[in-house]
Amino acid sequence: MFRQYNISKDEPVLNGVTVIYADFRTIEDTLRYDFFEEKERKYSTMSNEKVLDRISKFTSDIWQVHPFMEGNTRTTAVFMERYLNSLGFKVNIVYFAENSKYYRNALVRANYAEYGKGIDEDMSFLRKFYENLLYDGKNILQSRNTIITNVFHSRDTNKR
Repeated sequence: MFRQYNISKDEPVLNGVTVIYADFRTIEDTLRYDFFEEKERKYSTMSNEKVLDRISKFTSDIWQVHPFMEGNTRTTAVFMERYLNSLGFKVNIVYFAENSKYYRNALVRANYAEYGKGIDEDMSFLRKFYENLLYDGKNILQSRNTIITNVFHSRDTNKR
């Protein structure tokens, strides 16, 4: 059952700021739209770069909906493992487990923006994760690299 109210979560990588999750009244419609858009993709005709862009965006979009009270990142990971395998990639869920903190932080970064402070959504962390997973990339995945220092500095300044 999908959540019945709106949520926020203090994100350590954002110094306690939250990502804006989908309104609970729009969960089904938003997921329906995301899956409809994904169904139109033809991965066989895409370059590796385009595949990475699209998989990162799709993952980010469905995670941002956050339909459940708990377990959204785990659910997204299991779904993406099965989905990618159905597309012909050889993906093992163990990779998600071994990089779970980085994966979650990458999802947070892909869904957080504060334009007034010059902070845009950043898919680069998810792309690195998927490049390693799908194409044997050699990116170093460190959670500390996902921290947005602008948020820390601005919140510290506001506390004074």
